[in-house]
Amino acid sequence: MNEFDFKEFFNYYMSKFILVFVLAVIGFIASLVYTNFMQTPLYSSHTSIILAKTNDNSSAITQSDISLNTNLISTYREIVKSRLILSQVIENLNLDIKESALAGMITVSSVENTELIDISVSNSNNTMACNIANEIAKVFKKEISNIYNIENVNIVDVAVISPTPYNIHPYKQYFFGTGLGFIIGSIILLIIFCFDDTITKREDIEEKVELSLLGNIPLQKREFKHYGELVMAANPKSIISEQFRTLTTNLKFSSVDKKKKTFLITSSMPSEGKSFVSANLAIALAQTGAKVLLVDCDIRKGRQHHLFQENNRKGLSDLLVDENALENLNEYIVKDKAKNLSVLFRGSTPPNPSELLGSEKNKTIIKELKKKYDIIIFDSAPINGGLTDSLIMSNLVDGVIIVSAYKFTPVNVLKETKEQMQKVNANILGVVLNKSNTKNVNKYYGHYYG
Repeated sequence: MNEFDFKEFFNYYMSKFILVFVLAVIGFIASLVYTNFMQTPLYSSHTSIILAKTNDNSSAITQSDISLNTNLISTYREIVKSRLILSQVIENLNLDIKESALAGMITVSSVENTELIDISVSNSNNTMACNIANEIAKVFKKEISNIYNIENVNIVDVAVISPTPYNIHPYKQYFFGTGLGFIIGSIILLIIFCFDDTITKREDIEEKVELSLLGNIPLQKREFKHYGELVMAANPKSIISEQFRTLTTNLKFSSVDKKKKTFLITSSMPSEGKSFVSANLAIALAQTGAKVLLVDCDIRKGRQHHLFQENNRKGLSDLLVDENALENLNEYIVKDKAKNLSVLFRGSTPPNPSELLGSEKNKTIIKELKKKYDIIIFDSAPINGGLTDSLIMSNLVDGVIIVSAYKFTPVNVLKETKEQMQKVNANILGVVLNKSNTKNVNKYYGHYYG
């Protein structure tokens, strides 16, 4: 789990706030539906009785009356909900209900420091609640007189019909539902953020994986929609193009001691953008005046022909099975409209890609291509997936560049890619972080030039 950064979490939270908003709306709608269509309204009616004097021969309430009434309060509360009272109420009101169910509707409480007993009845029918409460008081008064032979129960407040249900509070419930959705959404984002092991900043690459960050390519969906993926050729002044120029500069610095001509571009997993990076890097290098060849050696699922909108009938796989490969080399290479750039597409899909890439013929072809071009970019298959294509090709080039995607590539997966490359003694030049956000790119600029 990454060290918690409040500022970074705030930026992440705001970027994903749509999730919180959607869950808040869902919470509001759920509370709206429940309140108006599912929740059963309950009405409550109250009646209260008081324990009066027990001595009929005197108009004054004596201390003995008070003591007797105090002792009788607990008993009277139980008698209110007894079968004796409930059965008579059911009979008098002609109710189609069991005594236990009626008892569940009744709440009996004594008012502290008084001789008052409150009888509350709740029901989905407000008239029924009122009638039951009044009938209980009447029956109770009568039965107490029969049981104790005393007249110490008087009705103080008669129950009235309640116009509004006591259990439904629309605005409070709407607020609660919306707030609950908001809180759940926020908690989900917090959990995702705290346990997110994907690459989010240069420190993840340089400190956790211990590789150099060669470039930081921002995700600009508007650019792709308007210009396509070959942004470097279509819009040289864009921020994406500027970053690819920075990448070419960093590659030159990486080969100060020994000039490197061949670069393998690979990734840990599919969908990290290695083909996009390979194509635009090749264009950027060609724009510097170098004679560049882009080779799509991902002969399983390579898509450079889609990016350049060219035919894929003949390519690298076909060249590798051509008996006169060196003599017919130029027939397989397509000259792009971009100055100084040529492309060798992947060709038809063979049954044995790894064997073809590891063949002596492939090594011979690469040697021949190095004579004809200043720089060769090889767009290879992802590494983590049981494929050995990139591991084989890594020993045939001067340097390897690994493409990772912002908030997509797990740090541990990139570590595994590095370890696999190191096992075959590949020369890893560094990592290109693709699909980053503009803020990260600006931060990278400040760090780099600072």
